Amino acid sequence: MQFQNKVSADLSSKILTVGPEYRNHRGGIGAVIESYSRNFEIFNFISTYRDGSVIARAFIFLRGVAKLFFLLVRNRKIKILHIHGASSGSFYRKYIVFIISKYIFRKWVIYHIHGGGFQEFYKSSNRLGKRMVRTLLHKADLVICISNSWLEYFKRDHGIKRIMVIPNIIDTPDKKINIKQGGRITFLFLGLVTEAKGIFDLVDVIAKNKEKYMGKIKLLVGGNGKTEKLKILIEKYEIEDIVEFLGWVKGSEKAEILNKTDVYILPSYIEGSPISILEAMSYGKPIIASNVGGIPELIKNLKNGILIEPGNFEQIENAIDWFIVNPGLIKTYGLLSEQMSREHLPENIIKRLVSVYQGILSSVV
Repeated sequence: MQFQNKVSADLSSKILTVGPEYRNHRGGIGAVIESYSRNFEIFNFISTYRDGSVIARAFIFLRGVAKLFFLLVRNRKIKILHIHGASSGSFYRKYIVFIISKYIFRKWVIYHIHGGGFQEFYKSSNRLGKRMVRTLLHKADLVICISNSWLEYFKRDHGIKRIMVIPNIIDTPDKKINIKQGGRITFLFLGLVTEAKGIFDLVDVIAKNKEKYMGKIKLLVGGNGKTEKLKILIEKYEIEDIVEFLGWVKGSEKAEILNKTDVYILPSYIEGSPISILEAMSYGKPIIASNVGGIPELIKNLKNGILIEPGNFEQIENAIDWFIVNPGLIKTYGLLSEQMSREHLPENIIKRLVSVYQGILSSVV
């Protein structure tokens, strides 16, 4: 579903969005760009990254740079580059796009920072890398971050003045009545299957307590990444009756799963403002998630979910047990989640984005 009042053709024709491939995406930035694409009358876009081999990724980037030159030479309507990036390789790719756009073609540049690893990326960078980060952050016409905690970090540690928060956008949920079957509580994890997302911690907790959880809970896992390791662990621990791996889910299948889920869980070590949490909230789900990044701005402890410390197995277990013992709170917490998620729906985010674009364009002499 989408918001009807899109960014007008006149305004959207002046914007060029740059970021990872959003068609058939498997990541949070792709989800944001995909939502934007549905809410622009004209969506000018260049992809600089797509999953694949090193050679394939290099080809996508070089092709994107060539397309950038071609578009900016040919399409004089484009005034603003809206660059979506993160840390590590994503930053360096976008830095090249920034230099070309800002200093060769004299375009206005918005640098939109996603992901939760930017602080660690900057600290571990060498002197040249740090200098490149400072250049982009201070020379961009506007920096957008996705939570107040990241706003504070960039202001405090980098002294950025032209910066603002625009929360992540999510699509309007396709909600249906969840007819509960059986007494089990269904927990859901969606995302990259990797240690950083805490999924293996969650599996370990369930394995250690499988007698307690048998017949009481069901964990559905959707995602990509280290899926073979996950399947091996499920079989090794003999928890097939409790944990079910769904593979990568999207579109109507994701909506169906979110509708039938009771509680969403994401025990990550590093995060920004996870799209998966926002989507689950929009479907009226309480959340168990780590107290990192922008998550505490989304989850009010014992109000619409439970905050835990990453890697704390006891807290993960206690959070699961809380909803087993207090099933009546699932609906109560979920109602608040749904209310809080409305800020992230297209009708709110697109208005803010339009205001940003118009503000930049009005300053052009």
